[in-house]
Amino acid sequence: MEKIDFEKIVENLQEIVVAVDYDNKILYANKAFCSLFNTNCENLNGKGLYDFIPEGKDTVLIKDYTYKITKKNDEYCSYFFLNIIDSEMEKVYSDFISTVSHELRTPLTSIRGFADTMLMSFDKLDETQIKKFLSIIKDQSNRLIKLVENLLSISKIQVQQTNLVYKSVNVKSQIEQAIFVLKNQYPNHPFELKIEDDVLPILVDENKFQQVMINLLDNAAKYSYEKGSVTVRVANSKMHNMENFVSIKVEDHGVGIEPENMTKIFEKFARIENHLTRKTQGSGLGLYIVKSLVEKMGGKIFVQSSTVLPNSGSTFEVLFPAATYTSQSIKAMEDK
Repeated sequence: MEKIDFEKIVENLQEIVVAVDYDNKILYANKAFCSLFNTNCENLNGKGLYDFIPEGKDTVLIKDYTYKITKKNDEYCSYFFLNIIDSEMEKVYSDFISTVSHELRTPLTSIRGFADTMLMSFDKLDETQIKKFLSIIKDQSNRLIKLVENLLSISKIQVQQTNLVYKSVNVKSQIEQAIFVLKNQYPNHPFELKIEDDVLPILVDENKFQQVMINLLDNAAKYSYEKGSVTVRVANSKMHNMENFVSIKVEDHGVGIEPENMTKIFEKFARIENHLTRKTQGSGLGLYIVKSLVEKMGGKIFVQSSTVLPNSGSTFEVLFPAATYTSQSIKAMEDK
């Protein structure tokens, strides 16, 4: 009776199920299993399971799909379940867990460590030490906040919930504001803004544009050599077919990016291994967010880089639509 009930439950499941005895001989297989292996279910009894799937493996590749193998035992037999997995999504998920776990653990460990030190030895610390410890706690708290904000940005981008409010934006004032924010964070890096006199306003979401610029400037300062300058150049685009766009270039003086890594840097959680990235904190989310937001606002992003000293470094260029009468009219019609 138990066997009949089991068959009734699993026979029409899309999940692939096979039951075997403790000699790994097949006792039962549902329709999905037989269909996958192009075999007749009536002729399976007594055949060996490992004639179909590899022994001791967690996954198997069948007909261009990867299946995860899960085993469940009971007192009578063993059940094997096969489920399709998306290997790329599995890798992304694994990278996500690994990266976020590390990025959360590091600042939390610092916060707890310095907080414990202050609690246990407060009466032995002088004012300078207390200020130093509180400053570290604040910096690590800000790091956590930034990570959470980036993760929230990604979740909104992926589920298409990034609501954009377009308006004509003055490029100069917005970039000056972003530079002001980053100057306090990177006091050893000079920031310079070079902007042409006739630059047009751009048609973007003001808050998202500010987020793009802060991420680009933060990236440039973070991966520049000690005291390396960060230069922002703004001009009306002279690129073919993009004359009604404004070009914003962010130049750093860092180690540069190898050609094979040019596309990788825009992937989620991607960090290029070199001596500068090993010394800096980062989750590998900033450039992914930048690219996603730039393209959502109708813009383009490009990167040029050199790893050859003494002129090594990278230039990220973003192009945004100019706020012309035509572009604003088109956007107003799209929003209706």
